[in-house]
Amino acid sequence: MAKASAKIHGGGRTAILDTAEELFAQAGFDGVPIREVAKKANVALSLVTYHFPSKEQLIDAVITRRSDVVVTARRKELHKFIQEDSRDLTKFVEAFTKPFVELIGSGDPGWRNFGEIVAQTTHSTKYGPAFTKHFDHTARMFADTLGDMYGQSDTKKSIHAILFCASVMLGAFAATRRLEAISEGRYDSSGPQDAFPLMLEFIVGGIEKIMAE
Repeated sequence: MAKASAKIHGGGRTAILDTAEELFAQAGFDGVPIREVAKKANVALSLVTYHFPSKEQLIDAVITRRSDVVVTARRKELHKFIQEDSRDLTKFVEAFTKPFVELIGSGDPGWRNFGEIVAQTTHSTKYGPAFTKHFDHTARMFADTLGDMYGQSDTKKSIHAILFCASVMLGAFAATRRLEAISEGRYDSSGPQDAFPLMLEFIVGGIEKIMAE
């Protein structure tokens, strides 16, 4: 009976996280009450509060679940880049951006929802710190590596470069349908990989300009 209960609770937790993620992507963290999450997930409100006693804990769990996957993949790519002793800036930018782009373009709607949440709230003074605690250390690792590539001990330029890189990536691949709106429906943003080479070229050109000055 205990094992059956654990299975039910485990499955319920996943359903709650998936539903909360979808609703948060649509309406933001502040626009979704806990009761709505329970109703949409088709679970009792008591089960939601059993797993997540507060809304803040639910938000943190939604952020943590996929942030850790992105960070792990990104660090793996950076380690590979360093081990290869490459000075190829395009490969460097790929190491930072490709893990995120591949995940949100994987066809899993959960990753697409997560990408939208990140794009909406990363720069929020209220919720930004919930993201930065996951991503900032890795961002500093990339900034340090970039500075080393250009022989610069002062990381001001390289930190700005990583921030710009992240902002372009999030703006380009958030599920806001801006590409469709501006192009009047001629282009489709549902496949992030299609636009990835253009974004890569844009970021690489900008970083080269910043770091060479």
